[in-house]
Order: sequence, then C-alpha cells, then structure tokens
Amino acid sequence: MYIYAITIPSLLIVSVALGFLKENWFLELGLAVVVASVAASMILAFRNGLKAKQAEVIEFESYLPEVDTSESHTFKFTADIMGVNTNNPIPHIQKQIDEIKRVAGQDEKNFRAALRSTDLRVSICFAQLRYHEEVTLPKILGEGAGAIVLAGVLTIVGSAYLAFPNAFYNGFAAVASLLMAMA
Repeated sequence: MYIYAITIPSLLIVSVALGFLKENWFLELGLAVVVASVAASMILAFRNGLKAKQAEVIEFESYLPEVDTSESHTFKFTADIMGVNTNNPIPHIQKQIDEIKRVAGQDEKNFRAALRSTDLRVSICFAQLRYHEEVTLPKILGEGAGAIVLAGVLTIVGSAYLAFPNAFYNGFAAVASLLMAMA
C-alpha cells in the first residue's frame, strides 16, 4: 500500500506546517500520532487474529483428495473359458501357465507404474510443503510487518513530540522561517 510510503513524509510536512504557526501544537500532534499508531497496531493484530481463528476452523481432511475405490472388471485369466480337452490336458495347462506369466508381467508393469505415480505425487506434496514453508508462510507472516514497523516509528516520533514539544516546535519553526526566507 502507498500509505506506508507517504506517512513519514506527510508527518514531516505537517510538522513543518505546525512550525509556521505562532502557537505550539506539537504536544497535540504527538498524542495524535501515538494514538494513530497504536490504533493501527491494534487493528492489524485484530485482523490477524480473525484470520488465525478462521484457519483453526478448517479441517485438514477437507483438502485430501477423494480415493477412487472402484475396481476394474476386465478379465485377467481367459484360458479357462475355452474348457479342457480331457484327452490331452497338457496344452490346456500350458495355456494357463503362459497366461499366468503374461498376467504376472502385466501386474508388474502396473505395479511399477503405480509406484512411479505415487513417487511423483509424494514429490509434488513435498514440493508444495517446501513452497508453503519458504514462500506463502513468510508472505503471510510478513504481510503486516510494514504496518507494525511504521506504527513503531510513529510511536517513537509521537512520543518524542509528547516529551519535547517545545524543542520540536522551535526546530520546525526554524525550518519554517528558513522556507519563508527562501520563498
């Protein structure tokens, strides 16, 4: 937001403008700055608290994919469909053995493909966790850092105005006099 970039220069301009006045308003300005910075900190903390409360409500299970438990209805073994020649059962037994070898080979291919797919999915999950840990989480945590730092700076400046209103008035009155002399 641009408010972070314009706040300190705006405060400096207001301070110089108060230097043009005959009466010292720095005690009031200091109080206003401190109140504004504390209010900004409180609003940010409240907003982050609401986000954290909403995050507590969400269950991890809602992110899990649905598992497809349906099974294939294709035939693996078809040699028995033909029937057995009782006069010569050896060819039939050989067909069954060949088919078992073919099905075992196909099962091995399917198993290895499933392992590769699982490895890929696990790698994607770990990549998402690393991305969240290294990118999104710092973004979320750092989202309010600028406002907190700005509120801290404003609190220090406002407290200084409150502690030494005459010194700041005299300093900014001198700057105002210098600006009037230059104009």
